[in-house]
Amino acid sequence: MPPIATPPVIPSTDELVERAHAMIPHLRAVGPGHDAARRISDEVARRLRDAGFFRICQPLENGGYGMRPSTLWRVSREIARGDSATAWILSLAGLHPWMAGMFPPEAQDEVFAGGQDAVVIALTGNVGRGVQARLEDGHYVLDGKWTYASGIDVADWAATLVEVPTAEGGTELRLLLVPRASFRIDHDSWNVFGMKGTGSKDVYLSGERVPPHRSIRWSDVQCNQVPGLARNKGPIYRIPHTSLFVMSVAAAATAVATGLLDIYLETVRKRTPVGLNALQVEDRFSLAELGKAGAKIEGAFHLLLRNVDEMWDQSVAGQPFTVAQRTRYRMDGALICDMAMEGADALVRNLGGGLMPLGPLERYFRDLHAMASHFLMQSAPSAELHGRALLGMPMPANARI
Repeated sequence: MPPIATPPVIPSTDELVERAHAMIPHLRAVGPGHDAARRISDEVARRLRDAGFFRICQPLENGGYGMRPSTLWRVSREIARGDSATAWILSLAGLHPWMAGMFPPEAQDEVFAGGQDAVVIALTGNVGRGVQARLEDGHYVLDGKWTYASGIDVADWAATLVEVPTAEGGTELRLLLVPRASFRIDHDSWNVFGMKGTGSKDVYLSGERVPPHRSIRWSDVQCNQVPGLARNKGPIYRIPHTSLFVMSVAAAATAVATGLLDIYLETVRKRTPVGLNALQVEDRFSLAELGKAGAKIEGAFHLLLRNVDEMWDQSVAGQPFTVAQRTRYRMDGALICDMAMEGADALVRNLGGGLMPLGPLERYFRDLHAMASHFLMQSAPSAELHGRALLGMPMPANARI
């Protein structure tokens, strides 16, 4: 492995959270501009990088902090108190340096050259459209369109799931690392109800040649037998991939619900509802609704932390993960999202028929509902899988756990 020029000084979790908390006023000021631009700004992305947030889940062996994912999601909750779009990007892309560390050391040396950080996005979950892949001189050559490329404007690399041909004449799913500069971004493609500022745009590749060292089998990712283990020894590489990925989406949702709660508190302290003739904080029923909603949002966050810390500790202990655990983590991800959204929805409803003008509360409400529509946050499919596991029934062939 090429030597890391200057090994990083690893901050504590509390220090990282404090750095994120200090960004809240600035993020509140620039957040509406993210919606208008349909992406987070380069300036905000630079602040996140300078604060070390993209090193949290970057392997120690590649110059990162190698910390628990729960640290990342404590940080992203503070970021969400300033801007919901930025919290989405950090919650997901902040995890993905872990994925880059799954690739062979030669690929890692490209992504983390000299111990630098990296913003890596993931194009998985059947987001490819009209994708064609062929083998040519030992390289994979890609053409096609991918949707929902959250953070592509500020990314360095994309981990792209593609069905590719094999030398034996068949096909297999592989995860390919592609530099962001290779993508053509359709900047007009992201016109949506919620998550406007995330910039989850359509992107295209044309004749992109990917060398074999920037390719790993998807089946190896699912069973934690990736070539990156030749270098990276951290506990995160023994945690099931889907379990962590699910939690990254749930983390964003509960973080944004926390941001909405902050806005609600500021609003209700000064609000006199129609028919009450007194500040709303003097209404006992409003206080009860706030208490229930706040507890749901906080409970969702603590279920998130409990699960991801359990994964980490079990990995440290060298204990395998059962099918029932994997399905529970998937189910809990959806439950975390549902709890956070139920609490946030109750707060908005409690503002009464007058609601509020367009502004922060409205934006957070839209963004949270858009995040909750993610396919991994749907309760029914996740619940079926967990029900099967509890009964010892076989999983469907395409079950993502």
